[in-house]
Amino acid sequence: MEHKAIIIGGGIAGLAMALFLKKADIESVVYEQAQVYGKVGGHFVIHPSGVQMIEMLGLGEELKKNSHHLIDFAVLDKENNPLFEEEVEAELELEDMPYLINIARFHLINVLYKEAIKQGINIQFGKRLRGFTQDEEGVNVTFEDGTDDFGSILIGADGVRSKTRELLFPFPANPLKYLGKTGVYGMIETEKLGEFKEYFTTDTSLIYFHDNFNFFVSKHHPTDEEISWSLISTEPRKIAKKDFEGKPIEELKVDLAARFEGWEMPIQQLIEATDNIIAKQLYRIDLMEHYSHGRVVLIGDALHTADPNAGMGTTLAFEDAMYLAKMLRDHDYEDAFYYFEHDRKSRAEKVFHSANLLDNLEFDNVEDYAFFNDGVEANWDK
Repeated sequence: MEHKAIIIGGGIAGLAMALFLKKADIESVVYEQAQVYGKVGGHFVIHPSGVQMIEMLGLGEELKKNSHHLIDFAVLDKENNPLFEEEVEAELELEDMPYLINIARFHLINVLYKEAIKQGINIQFGKRLRGFTQDEEGVNVTFEDGTDDFGSILIGADGVRSKTRELLFPFPANPLKYLGKTGVYGMIETEKLGEFKEYFTTDTSLIYFHDNFNFFVSKHHPTDEEISWSLISTEPRKIAKKDFEGKPIEELKVDLAARFEGWEMPIQQLIEATDNIIAKQLYRIDLMEHYSHGRVVLIGDALHTADPNAGMGTTLAFEDAMYLAKMLRDHDYEDAFYYFEHDRKSRAEKVFHSANLLDNLEFDNVEDYAFFNDGVEANWDK
């Protein structure tokens, strides 16, 4: 493929897409709605397949410098007793497979952004998509600030609430649906924990299951200076915004911390000490029947809206970016989009169903689920 790809969204998926297109010698320009990148967002777990994609970009060492290698897990109840007869432990041999890691979003963005700038990729900030039209020559894209651009293809990498998806497949096709879950994501400098610091700065990542929620806490960097946590709760009926994401942060912390009163681990104190908290009611779309239309294609959360209980949204984004770039390198856009959809659907379906493992801790029909060692074939050359 020749000419230029326009990428909507400069997050993880968009930056990865631009870097893989560069690797394929395809020009691209990234349009990001934020004015600048900042220290915002929560943390991600990236599975081995996603790490392989990052290594394929030559960023393996930078990733190690900015993430925590997940080698030990403890799955516990409120009394800090193991939930299984044997603790879950992932021992990844470096010579056999890459790391399973935890990383802060802003650290990963920084790694990708620095590499994109180094490679001369054009990234435009403060650009909100207004619309697009396509014809036999290409795609004309307009933005809310009155500017426009023209490219051979348009790639929507603009997340769960994708404007590209909304325009490409208008309502009632693929509507966002409340998932029946809420997510709270916290990040804290460990010095703020005082006497409780020692509980949360070991190399063991802690996962707790209780009633209608699970709680995860782990390092996300090689140092002990900062840790991240997440609380995923089942809430069949959506909570009013004023009582959750719109609630003053100090009041929300009181509500969240109260859930852990009397627990063996000082999670209550951890939450009370955390200032950087993001609360979200979670949404997703059903599995997409079509990944593209004409010259416009979707990737990452714009396409999959992965359930956080699957823990694979970021991994899917890297896999999508690599595979789509590879198809565009080898084929015209029509064939590339066809192969991208045909070859990626079974993987997306497995990830879609994998959230059920943490919803109910039942492991029936395991062949339907995506696991650590699953993923796209990591071979750029063929």
